[in-house]
Amino acid sequence: MAEKSKILIIGGTGYIGKFIVEAGAKSGHPTFLLVREATLSDPAKAPLIESFKKSGVTLIIVSYGFLFSNVLKPC
Repeated sequence: MAEKSKILIIGGTGYIGKFIVEAGAKSGHPTFLLVREATLSDPAKAPLIESFKKSGVTLIIVSYGFLFSNVLKPC
């Protein structure tokens, strides 16, 4: 059987994104979710993050400081 594609989701804790994360995990794809540090401390998002972890989703945690200083450098 062929290996399933890996999925990286940005915005997975939003209104539409959470359904995409759930679908990827349920279908057996290795699913990765880019999450801001601030989102992890948001009590409203905590149950959603926990459900993602339980379903096998891998969290990639980033901070705004990292993104702007290392990834989104001005040209």
